Amino acid sequence: MNDILDHTLRDLDPAVTPADLDTGTDPQARALLAQVVATDPMGAHAPTTSSPRVLTAGRLAMVSGGVAAGIAAALLLPGVFGGGTAMAAWTATPHTVSSDRAAEAQEKCLDNAQDTAQRTTGRKLDFRPVVTEGRGPWTLVYVNDDSSHLAEITCLLRDGDLVGMHGSTPGPGAKPLPPVPAGSARAALGAATSSSEESVRTVTGRVGAGVVGLQLATEAKGIVTATVTGGYFAAWWPDAPTTEERENASGRGGVTGVTTILQDGSRRSVSLEELTGRTSAQLSTPATGGSVKLD
Repeated sequence: MNDILDHTLRDLDPAVTPADLDTGTDPQARALLAQVVATDPMGAHAPTTSSPRVLTAGRLAMVSGGVAAGIAAALLLPGVFGGGTAMAAWTATPHTVSSDRAAEAQEKCLDNAQDTAQRTTGRKLDFRPVVTEGRGPWTLVYVNDDSSHLAEITCLLRDGDLVGMHGSTPGPGAKPLPPVPAGSARAALGAATSSSEESVRTVTGRVGAGVVGLQLATEAKGIVTATVTGGYFAAWWPDAPTTEERENASGRGGVTGVTTILQDGSRRSVSLEELTGRTSAQLSTPATGGSVKLD
């Protein structure tokens, strides 16, 4: 976490960041990190279901939609996506991660998730890894507390190094999540981390009884196969760079459709309304506000 913060702060303001600055102990640096990860992008009176919102820090933007946004953190180095050859190595179908690599990635994600949650909420959350998947040189780890309100954080690692994380915890007044109907899925759309060159979109959620697979129809990459395990799913894909205005204008997070795959081999189309628990009008209504600028 400290290495990521160190490089991020240096890139955002190289002219005034001393070469010998220890961002792990410097009070101003720690205060900046706390401000980034503790800011509720929906404001103090956030509803329990939100449209996409953007957290901007220099050239980086985090867009996050969720049942309640108590943490919205984007710790990501500009250019870590790799572009060009590195992004070409991404695959629409995930691959299995070796046990050693998975254990290492899960440990890094859990350590950072618990540390971030403790600092931003003042509580220790019982996170556990629920989905771990590989795509090219990247490993995604999705952790949550498996509660009825669901605190969750998603980490992205490249070649074993943590390059980005974001998540949410239930805000005041958040209601328990409703059960997912058999054969269906539930998720919030709109999580994207963007630089001036490219972006990464992430979707995590829950699946109902009988669901063994899930596919997302995306605007940028066509059909993206998610990883489904233990009642949860996760997937991510690269996209063109995005802006706060573009994301606020769309509540669909780059997704045009969802298909669940059932135990008997049959497929079921899940509408975005069913997936998100939002009406067509809500999905089509542009969002406003919700940004924190750290320039």
